[in-house]
Amino acid sequence: MVEYRSDLFKGTAEYYDRFRLPYPTALFDDLRNRVSLSERARVVDLACGTGQIAFPLATHVSEILAVDQEEESIAFGRAKADALGVTNIRWVVSAAEDVALEGAFDLVAIGNAFHRLERGVVVERLLPHLPDGACVALLWGGTPWRGERPWQRTLFETLERWRDTAGVRDRVPQGWEDAIDRDPHENVFRRAGLTYEGEFRFAVDAQWTVESLAGFVYSTSFLNRQALGDKVSDFERDLRRVIGDEVVEAEMGFAYQLARKARR
Repeated sequence: MVEYRSDLFKGTAEYYDRFRLPYPTALFDDLRNRVSLSERARVVDLACGTGQIAFPLATHVSEILAVDQEEESIAFGRAKADALGVTNIRWVVSAAEDVALEGAFDLVAIGNAFHRLERGVVVERLLPHLPDGACVALLWGGTPWRGERPWQRTLFETLERWRDTAGVRDRVPQGWEDAIDRDPHENVFRRAGLTYEGEFRFAVDAQWTVESLAGFVYSTSFLNRQALGDKVSDFERDLRRVIGDEVVEAEMGFAYQLARKARR
């Protein structure tokens, strides 16, 4: 099993909340329709970050349990909920593999994180809390350096160079993508007895500046400000040198994978 350090997102909460593109409204509308979420529904948002899934769903359901192992992210999400007057999200600091669950949930959502978890352990722990017809959804959002536009290729090459300059390649375990290819998420669901219903894709056009690109990078586990240390200013100067001051554009992809507990 590929293992990730538990401190990789230290110092990222503000950047994650500000600079990660939100999941498209169309994605949430489609997800709610497929799951048939009602206003009485209970939802778990595992590895919730600062609430990128919890907040958009909160107005449509009765209760959300938002769970993350990063105390900073939970504190940020709780403070944001207080400021917005959102009262139906319960924020819990815990690893997804260990969180105490009570009662039944209509949906378990995991955003940009399932590959980091002990997938089989997490799904097996969820099963007793999924009534017939309940779902597990894995939500994914694209990154601005994945694409074929010249500025995207330049950005990718720049980030790769800085991973070496900062000496932080060990923050991403080697072989993690190969491990997922050998045992895709849908296989994990099927072994647990869930019915895999497919992957549903969406796209949005996005504009980026050097500031927002740097902010997105600082929201990541592999090259955030903690990873860069005293090289932050040098990194920002280099990023401005290779990207320039113009606004750049690209289509950003989003998707979710859905699995359901069969009705008997």
